[in-house]
Amino acid sequence: NEYKSYLRMHSDVSNEDCNQSTSTGDFASAFHQNVNDADDPNPTTSSSDMNKDYSSIPQEIFYIKEIECAKGKYGIVLQSVNGPCPLIAVINILILRGEMKLEKSDYISAGELCSLLGNFILDKNNHADRLDSGHREQYTVDSLDRFVQIQTGIDVNVKFNSPDGFEYTPELALFDFLSIKLLHGWLYDPQDKLLSRLVADLSYNQLVEKALTLQSSEDDSEISNYIMIKDFIDTAQLTVYGICEIIHALSDGEIVILFRNNHFSTICKQNSRLYLLVTDVGWKENSNVVWETLDSTTNCTSFVNGFFAPSECGSNPMYTVEDDNIPVTEEERQEQQKLWDEAKVLQQQQRQQQQQQQQQRQHQHHHQQLHQHVDTSERGSRRCNIT
Repeated sequence: NEYKSYLRMHSDVSNEDCNQSTSTGDFASAFHQNVNDADDPNPTTSSSDMNKDYSSIPQEIFYIKEIECAKGKYGIVLQSVNGPCPLIAVINILILRGEMKLEKSDYISAGELCSLLGNFILDKNNHADRLDSGHREQYTVDSLDRFVQIQTGIDVNVKFNSPDGFEYTPELALFDFLSIKLLHGWLYDPQDKLLSRLVADLSYNQLVEKALTLQSSEDDSEISNYIMIKDFIDTAQLTVYGICEIIHALSDGEIVILFRNNHFSTICKQNSRLYLLVTDVGWKENSNVVWETLDSTTNCTSFVNGFFAPSECGSNPMYTVEDDNIPVTEEERQEQQKLWDEAKVLQQQQRQQQQQQQQQRQHQHHHQQLHQHVDTSERGSRRCNIT
C-alpha cells in the first residue's frame, strides 16, 4: 500500500494503474508520461489534467556530451549552474560502468533523468533474489524515497579520519544500494598530533560546535586550539593527505563520487592517479577534454581525453600529464612517491607557518583583551572619582 501510494503521489496514476505498476515494476512509464505532459508547450487539457500538480517535477534541461573511452562511446550529462549534482554524478557513474545508456540527443530533461534512475532502481530491486517479496517492496519504496531527495541535493556530515567517513543518514542508503562509493578528501594528517587530537573522530557538525565553545574561552591554549580548528575548517575541503588516502582506497579503474565544497563529482583512479570527470557545460563542444587531473589541493590541474592522454588544451606548467595508457614502471612509481613525499614536506612547512600565524593572532587577541580590561578599569575609576 505504501508503494502504491508512492506511485500515485509521484506519478498521479489511478489505483488500477498502481496495481499494474506494482506487478510490472515500471516506474518510468507513469512518471515519464507526466514529465512529457508538463514539458509540452501545448498540452491537451482535461479536467483531470487541471488537478495535476507538476510543481515537484524538475524542469531543468541538461546538455549531453558524447565522449570516447577505451570501452566505447558514451553520452554523459553535463552540469548546469543550479543542477542537482548528486543525481548527475550517480547517472554518470552508471553510464561509465555500462549499466545505463542515454538515447543519442543533445540534451535531456531532469524529469527524464529521474525517470531513468527510478526505473533502474525498480529493475535492480526486481533482481534482488536475496530479498523476499515483502522486504523487496519495502526496500523499493525506501530506495525511491531516497532517490527523490537526491534530485535537489542531500546533506552530508563528514568525518575527518577516513575517506569514507560520513555520518549515516537515510539519504546515503541509495549510494549503498547502487554499489556506488561516496568519498571525500577532507582529512587531517595523523602526523599532526595536535590537530589529530583536536579533531579525532568528530563529525563536521561536532567540530563546529567544539570550535564555537573554544572561541568563547579566555584560556590562551583553548584560543590557540580554536584557531587551529578554524583554519582546518576553512580549507578547501581537500588535503594532500586526503588525496593520498583516496588513491590507496580505490582500485585501478574504479569510479566513485567525491564530495568536496558541497558538490558531488565523478572521479576515477587510473594508474595510481585521480581524475575528475569534466561536466562543465563550457566544455561541451571539446571532445578532447574528458577528465581533469586531481593531483593537488589547488587548481594546478591538467586536462586529458577519454583515453587519459594529454589534451590539446594544455595544462598548468607546474603539472604535466603523461600518457597513462603506458604501464607505469617501478622507477616511475618511485618518482611519484617522491613527489608525494615532497608535497607532504611542503604541507608540513605550511602547517608550521600557520602555527606561527596562530601564535601571532593569539598574542594579538590576548593584547586586545588586556587593553579592553585596562580601559574598563579606567572608566570604572573615573566613575568612582565623579561620584
